Amino acid sequence: MGAFSIVVTISDRKLLKSVEMAGASAIRINSSHVTLEDLQKFVSYYEENCSLPLYIDLQGAKLRLSRSQRVIELKAGEQVILGSKCSELRGILIDPRSLSYLSPGIKVSIEDGRIELQVLKTEADCARAMVLRGGTIRPSKGMNISPHPINQIELSSRDIEIVLTTKKYDFIRYALSFVSSPSEVIELKDLSGRAVASKIERELPFSKIEEISASSDELWLCRGDLGAQLGPRGLVDFYDYFSANINDLYKPVLMAGEVLEHMVEHPFATRSELCHLKDVQRKGFSGVVLSNETAYGSFPIETIKTVLEVTSDE
Repeated sequence: MGAFSIVVTISDRKLLKSVEMAGASAIRINSSHVTLEDLQKFVSYYEENCSLPLYIDLQGAKLRLSRSQRVIELKAGEQVILGSKCSELRGILIDPRSLSYLSPGIKVSIEDGRIELQVLKTEADCARAMVLRGGTIRPSKGMNISPHPINQIELSSRDIEIVLTTKKYDFIRYALSFVSSPSEVIELKDLSGRAVASKIERELPFSKIEEISASSDELWLCRGDLGAQLGPRGLVDFYDYFSANINDLYKPVLMAGEVLEHMVEHPFATRSELCHLKDVQRKGFSGVVLSNETAYGSFPIETIKTVLEVTSDE
């Protein structure tokens, strides 16, 4: 068994040296949370200050709130307006691609299901929804409609621009969200000439996952979006089936999504997180992708060291 990979998401470039020294295998930056100008500055800085591979995570078919979204606090029971050009102070600016898929009764989850809404009424350019589970709405956060409505897409103009301006760097790799077809991966690889990690974020037949794997350099199983779409039992069933067949994919597979979520606010993991992390390794996963734990958490170095301690062969 090779070394267990630790892909570390960061939002502050000042952490690069310390997370590399702590034992990170690679770095991830979410392109949806930065401007193109800031991304280019980050990559230029990275070239001079870090020797690890850098994954640029592209939006692909993933639905997100607008980068112009105001920070608002939602409470269960209140009603809100969703739209791509919503002017209300407490409105939610959603991806315009999703409007046509909203209808009364449809549930919309935000930030991996932490916030949940139910559509009450739709109009030409907006929808009214009831807040079922409240929380803080922030710009660019992920949004889910179950089942995910977009089956396959071409790369967006923004994703293409990101690739064209960053593919010249040898340390760059790409992660592609909500992949549903090998053709999406092939398009990105042809454009970039770089390694691609395909993110499995929706329920797919295993035969389709095998096809995607054959075109990819590695896979990331992303439980956040899967859980938001499938619910607790559906997520567990999919995870069990996927894990039982992981050796048939013949590519490295990394686990992503709330790996050590407790460590966002605490310098230690829960016992259940530690046991599950070891179980992930034993099932055949090649590594993990840390997200909030290192991007926004207070203990990124401790988180990396915890993963190393639990997964070490020694």
